[in-house]
Amino acid sequence: MEVHHHPDFERKRFREYFFEFVMIFLAVAMGFFAESMRQHIEDGRKEREIVASLRQDLVKDTARLEKLITVYEPQYHDWVDSAHFCVDSLPLRGNERRICKALFNATVWATYTPPEIALAQLKSSGGLDLVSNAKVRLGILDYNIALNNFNKYTEFITIVEHSVDTSLTRLIPRQATRKFLEEISGVDGFLGDHDVPQQIIFKTYLKADFENFLNKLDQIDFKIHDLADSYKTILGQDIKLLKSLDEVYKID
Repeated sequence: MEVHHHPDFERKRFREYFFEFVMIFLAVAMGFFAESMRQHIEDGRKEREIVASLRQDLVKDTARLEKLITVYEPQYHDWVDSAHFCVDSLPLRGNERRICKALFNATVWATYTPPEIALAQLKSSGGLDLVSNAKVRLGILDYNIALNNFNKYTEFITIVEHSVDTSLTRLIPRQATRKFLEEISGVDGFLGDHDVPQQIIFKTYLKADFENFLNKLDQIDFKIHDLADSYKTILGQDIKLLKSLDEVYKID
């Protein structure tokens, strides 16, 4: 009777199994390491892009705030004082051009718009998590808090400004107001003598109407004075954050 013999397979030794395990482990580990390195490089690239965009916004914001604080604010308050002087000291008839220029310039609102583009990127895409430096990350959070506080305050100021503008329309004809707006459209300047028509007739010559306007003007004058403190706070955060970005990221 024929006997079938099973083939005699050579058994692997423990060292061979261990070697295969080590090779598989190293392959998986290297793949994981390579993917982690790739993600790290990609995150670093995104971080520098966001930081560069934020720095660009901060540079523009700093220049804007410095102009508001050092140029616009003093000139605006001077025009409020001039409006008071004209109404209190000059006859309304015969001084329409001078009074009109002072009143209108006292309602030239230079608005400040915070730079939200780079900050929106940081919030929406989890970009803040990409910022690896703790000091920079804290600076961004402090800067954002200052902007949020400013936005809440300006909502109230906008209402007061609208009230003052409405009062002015009761004194100066609409046609003249439109011409003034065209003259200063797109700039942060004030009307000059050449911007005011030779013939201006007020809608009313009652002194009480002009005094009522000045009372409202005083309200916004104090608010804008307070607003300067907010400008200085944001400017301080601008400068502080810019310094941190330049120290950490060395962006040209």
